[in-house]
Amino acid sequence: MKTAAKKRKIPAAAANVLYPVCALGVVLAVWAAVSAAKDIPLLIPQLDEIFAELGHVLGGSETWRAIGLTAGRVAGSFLLSFVFAAALSALGAVFKPLHRVLSPVVTVLQAAPTMAVILIVAVWLDRGEVPLLIGFLICFPLLYNAMHSAIAGVDVGLVEMARVYRIRPLDRLTGLYLPSVLPAVADGCRSAVSLCVKVVIAAEVLAQTAGSIGIEMQRASVVFEIARLMAWTLVAIVMSFLFEGIVAGLKKLWEGRRRWTASK
Repeated sequence: MKTAAKKRKIPAAAANVLYPVCALGVVLAVWAAVSAAKDIPLLIPQLDEIFAELGHVLGGSETWRAIGLTAGRVAGSFLLSFVFAAALSALGAVFKPLHRVLSPVVTVLQAAPTMAVILIVAVWLDRGEVPLLIGFLICFPLLYNAMHSAIAGVDVGLVEMARVYRIRPLDRLTGLYLPSVLPAVADGCRSAVSLCVKVVIAAEVLAQTAGSIGIEMQRASVVFEIARLMAWTLVAIVMSFLFEGIVAGLKKLWEGRRRWTASK
């Protein structure tokens, strides 16, 4: 019986595709049911209207430029926060007073309302720079906490053993710290990058950043084109999935390379 049950188990690769597709199907079914029940096309358009508008949006001359600029802001703010979080968390693990100084700063950044931060930053910077800084301010605390916790969670016994046997710092980094830290950091990055997409687009809306997904959403909302607004929302969702997929792919690539190196 156990053998038969194992054979019926869905492969992991298929499950990764099947479950999101099922979730999307449920969401679309609920939307279609609500749209049919309310019968208010202006407020809750039918799915065919939304997908038709999505086709028009993707065929627009300025669409791909807006998508590229928004994606560039997301990537830039995320990479900037990743570099600062990696450097400061590593230094904080070595110099404890630095972590004690940074800890309340990180807590304040996490506690500050995102909308208030966007409005304040919009007064100081140009409209194109606001989303970049907002993405950094939101992602940095998440990545810093994830990295610092991962570094602090490295087995103390292994660290002490590496010191006793005088293993080179580079070998400690590649053979001890990175294998222990990277899985947790990768999971933190997946959460951070999806959040980064949301806050960057929100900042584009409030700062009225030209050539962006956010400004296109605002224009659709002002003229009450709900189908167009939903089409741009789908574009933003796909962008978030793509960024998460890149992070997940890099994690799998590193794990595969590590297994290949261990088997040699």
